Amino acid sequence: MQQNTGEKKSKNKEKRTRVIKIRITGGVILAIVIVCVILKILNADPSSVFLKNTKDAIIGEEGTVTTISKASLEKVFEISELSTVDYSYNAVARAYEEDGATPKYYVAYEGTVTAGIDFSKIMIDIDEDTKIITITLPESEIQNTTVDFGSMDYIFENKKYETETVSQEAYELCKTDLARRAAKENDLMTLAKENAVTAVEALVDPWVQQIDGEYKVNIK
Repeated sequence: MQQNTGEKKSKNKEKRTRVIKIRITGGVILAIVIVCVILKILNADPSSVFLKNTKDAIIGEEGTVTTISKASLEKVFEISELSTVDYSYNAVARAYEEDGATPKYYVAYEGTVTAGIDFSKIMIDIDEDTKIITITLPESEIQNTTVDFGSMDYIFENKKYETETVSQEAYELCKTDLARRAAKENDLMTLAKENAVTAVEALVDPWVQQIDGEYKVNIK
């Protein structure tokens, strides 16, 4: 009889252990899935390194749950940058003679501008008394501009400008033109920042809830 009681206690203990492990594992999977979904919506690349950082920050060495600290949060953000907006352009650039007044040709092109934030510039403040985590994001910035070389189409003012080197000259002109246009796009920068807030919130909130649900996250 005593042996049966001991076996039951042992089985119950194993069952509780399995439940705890399942809950921890389930929480990790939930956090990673949320991150993947939000990054897919934002057309960002949920690389294996990004997901590994998230998982490692939730579960420490040998499966032990980490505590909320600036160091553990910084581990979540161990990725150089996050692209949050891809914007397509259809534009026309103008080429001029050296006098800057005589037009040589016009070139229509298609391009893409990628904007986002630099994760290394994120600032983290943790108030242990009020249980508030404040995450300050840097201003969004242009991360890349790409001109589709095959999309370029020309209108020449004079046939003499239609030379063998015109395509490379026009390509460089289009890249400069696209960068100039992107720098003036305030709405693009605003959207990139808003998307960054959404992405970081989806990344951090599940992490915080798994470790200590009393903490609140404020992202700005």
